[in-house]
Parts: sequence; C-alpha cells; structure tokens
Amino acid sequence: VDGMAALQMDRTIVGHNDEILDLRVIPWIPLSDESGPDVARTEMIAVATNSAQVRIFELGTWSCNVLDGHTETVLSIDVSPCGRYLASCGKDKTMRLWHIESGKCVATATGHTEAIGACALSRKLGRYDVGGKAAQNGGGAFALTASKDRTLKRWALPGSSELNARASSSDEDEFSLRVLNSVRAHEKDINIVSVAPNDSLVATGSQDKMVKLWNSSDLSLRGTLKGHKRGVWDCQFSPYDRVVATCSGDRTVKLWSLSDLSCVRTFQGHAASTLRVRFLSGGLQLMSSGADGLVKLWTIRTNECEATMDGHNDKVWALDLHQDGSTFVTGGADSRILVWNDTTKEVEDAKREEEERNVLMEQRLSNHLRFKEYEKALEIALELDKPRQALKVLSAIIEGDVQKGESSMSTLRSHVKSWPVSRTAQVLRYCRDWNTRARNSHVAMLTVKAIVSSIPAQQLATADGVPELMAGILPYAERHFQRLDKLYTSSYLIDYTLLSMGNLDDNVAEDYSAWEANSKLVLPPSQVEGKTQVGGSVLVGKPKAVNNNKDDEEREDTDEVITVGESESSSSESDSDDE
Repeated sequence: VDGMAALQMDRTIVGHNDEILDLRVIPWIPLSDESGPDVARTEMIAVATNSAQVRIFELGTWSCNVLDGHTETVLSIDVSPCGRYLASCGKDKTMRLWHIESGKCVATATGHTEAIGACALSRKLGRYDVGGKAAQNGGGAFALTASKDRTLKRWALPGSSELNARASSSDEDEFSLRVLNSVRAHEKDINIVSVAPNDSLVATGSQDKMVKLWNSSDLSLRGTLKGHKRGVWDCQFSPYDRVVATCSGDRTVKLWSLSDLSCVRTFQGHAASTLRVRFLSGGLQLMSSGADGLVKLWTIRTNECEATMDGHNDKVWALDLHQDGSTFVTGGADSRILVWNDTTKEVEDAKREEEERNVLMEQRLSNHLRFKEYEKALEIALELDKPRQALKVLSAIIEGDVQKGESSMSTLRSHVKSWPVSRTAQVLRYCRDWNTRARNSHVAMLTVKAIVSSIPAQQLATADGVPELMAGILPYAERHFQRLDKLYTSSYLIDYTLLSMGNLDDNVAEDYSAWEANSKLVLPPSQVEGKTQVGGSVLVGKPKAVNNNKDDEEREDTDEVITVGESESSSSESDSDDE
C-alpha cells in the first residue's frame, strides 16, 4: 500500500514435519566476515521430510528456511565440509546443488533414469577452491549420486567463486553439472554412497547385501565387502583410521579393515534393522540408530554397548553428529527431530562430588560412633543409605535405653515422629530385610513397633510402598513368634528339673514351696499313684515310701530312674525281670 512501510519476513516456523528421511548438521557459519572467538555463529540442520522441500532449521529457535525446487519427494541430502553448499536428490531423478546462505539452487544434475536414492559431496575443503577447466576436468570438488537404476555417477562441481557468483546474481538459469564417470555398481537398489575423508575412496551399500569400494578418480572397483545377511543401509569411513563401518537389515553393525577387506568387529544389540551409523570420539566409538527406535553407543575396543537412548517411537532414519562431537541429531518416522547432548563430563563431575560428600559423611559417621553419639549417627547412616550401619546404631540405641532403665523404644519413637514418609518407608524396607534373619529380628520388630505406635495407621496405609513392605514383614514375624512360643513351651523342662531338685532335699522344702507357689506352670503339678504330672507330660518320680527292711538287691530293683515320657528300654528291662 502506498505510504506504508513494506513488511519484511523475520522468521519462518514450520508446525509439522512429515516422516524424516534424512538430515545433516551444517558446520558453523559466521554471520560476518570477522573471525575470532566472539563472532556470532548459528547452528543449523538440513532436513528431508518426505516432501519436495528441503528444510533448514536453526537449532535453538527452530526458525526454518525452505528450499523449493524439486518436483517430487527428496530422499537424500548432503552438506559440503565448508558448510556453504547442500546437495539434494529424490524421486524426480535429479540432484540439486544449493547455496545455503542465499537459499538458491546454483546447479542441477540430470541423467539418471530412476529415482536417486543417495548423494554425497567430496570431503576435502581445498577442492572447492579449484575452478575453471581444472574443475571441469575433475580436479576440483565433485558430487556422487546413486540411483534406483543401479548406477553410480560422479559429477564435476565448479569452483566456489563461480558458485557464489551464481548465488548472488539475479539470473534464474540453473547451471547443469557435467558427469565425469558412470558405472553400474550393484545388482539391486543402492541405499547409500559415502566418500572417504581424503576423497580417495567411495563406498556404496546396496540391497544385494554387499558394500563396494571404488576409486574416486575413475570409479574403478577397489574391493567388495561381503558378510551382511541382508541389505546394507549405511556405510561410513572413519575420520582417523583405515576402517569403514556398515549397518544392515540383519540388525548388526560391522567394522571392516580397508587393508585386507576383512571384518574386524561385529556389534549386535538392535532388535530390528540398523539404519544409520557414525564415528565419534576420535574414531574410538560408534553411534547407530535402528528401526526399533533406539540409538546405541558402542565402544570399538571392548565391542560393548555403552548406552542406549530411547527417544523415538518409530524407525530412526536419520542420524548426524555435530563437528565438535558433543551433540548429535536424530530424526525418524515419528516426525520428531531430537537433539542429544553429551553429558558425560557433567555426570562424572556429579559422581565425583557425590563420592567426596560420601567420604565426608562416612567420616562423620565414624566419629559419632566413636563418641557414642548414636542419635546423630542414625540420621547420617539413613542419609547415606547404609542398612548395616543403621542396624548397629539402632541396636546400640535400644541397648542404651534398656541400661538407663527406660523403655527400649523411647529414643526410637522420638526419631520416628520427626521422619518424613520417605524416610519411614526406607527404614521399613531395612526392617523387612533384617527380619529375614533371626538374630536381627528383635531390633527389626522393635523398630516396626515404634513406627506403628507413633504414626497413625491411616497415614501408613496411604503412604506409597508402605503396605507392601508391611506385607513382606508379616510372614517372617509370624515365624519368629512361633519359634519363641516353642522355646517358651520347652522351658517347662526347667520347671520339672527344679521340682525334682526340691523333692530330693527335705531341708529346702519351705523354699521349694515358695517357688512352687510363684511359678507359672501350664498345669499345676499333681501326684497320681506315685507319679508327678507337670505341664501336661507324665513324669515318673521317686516313690513316697521305701521299705528299709528289704536288702540292697531288692532296693535297687524298686528304685526307678527319673525319665520324661515313656521309654522302650526301661519297659523291656522290667519285663525281663518279671520273667
């Protein structure tokens, strides 16, 4: 409208992404020509979202720039190591080269007869500065495309000066790239093409279960890697060693030596097809993503999975690492883009601080135990989660209360009333474990009694986990009480022994009568035909009168041995005497 200022677009926000097919982290791009640590930089990622558009997101704000040019779905993308150019290819049988900063398509490559499923750009920075005839003859940077028509093509890229000039010009004509080499690479669809860090080798993976290595200069076959049982989805060269990592639909990740083309490591752990693999930590570790929605971190030396990250609900088709190695980005069929940060240093620092704190607390605990400050020692033992130390402290507290003539639970109850619900559940968990052993059951039962007598039952019943803990304590408590009842019943044998000792000595009859009146027997003793019945058991005792006129032989026959219950040996001997 005349007389009004024109609006300028500040940022674009995309509300929904379709299935994420591929993504690349774009290297740092300075916002000005100045250099130095204070220069503002922006982290961006390029994403292929199952559409004809390529979306470039700014991490943090998630502002989006859309690259329009393809007429059908984009299947694969790649970014130059300088962060200035992006290659994309798809079902429209063409590859497009984009200038990222301007968002303009500066070159196209046509020649395939089927959809292009993979593309890659050369990795050496110096090649992008080569222009003119040298670049047209293959001396500069190049691009690779692999198609469903099972061919691999190598394209010559013009120099960066020419590409930048086309990006800044208003000419809408697109520069057509010249194909340098073309070869029939596999017998089935090609899923991935990758370039070595020094641009000397090219690797391709296919549904024919093989990975082939090619010389980048003329695409002559260098070797074949055979070992996967299903199609190969990704292959990547190590940035430091002469090895290549591959992943396949057979759920494995394999590491191959480029010297003898042998498999040196196989990593198993995914529950479905492994779709992407990357090197990190200086080539010492691998990161893989699979159709099971998991991302796994592997250590090459130990052949073990160090961590498993579960953030996606569907296949993880895309995985790429930031250049500093501390951040990586994943995208999957669940339309989600996740940014992961390496927190190893923070976790190790927190673990070290926790260890230092534990050492200090343990020293304080030892000091309190040494000076018999059991109440303070109990709180520290519970805070450090040390059940063995807590048992010793509780035993000492109970013993101290008993020695003072106080109730054995007086100190315990004062502590229980100050505990939060979580601490009470912790102590009940200890009691459940202590109660499984008879020698610790006394302390456990006193502690449980102090808790249930100090805290309302309704509050305990509604506490998280407490009813289950009490259900675990109850069976062993019943067993211990049954054992005590059995010991108490067996103690009446002592009563009988003391009774017999009182009958043998007439001088202490009065003392024995006083003990008998105060004793607590199950049944009162009774005399039946010269036999004494105590506690419901028939006991054979000494006869009331002895005939002194009989000789010693007859006296030995009439005297009887005091026994408890019936004895087969005594009865058999008496039968033989009668005969």
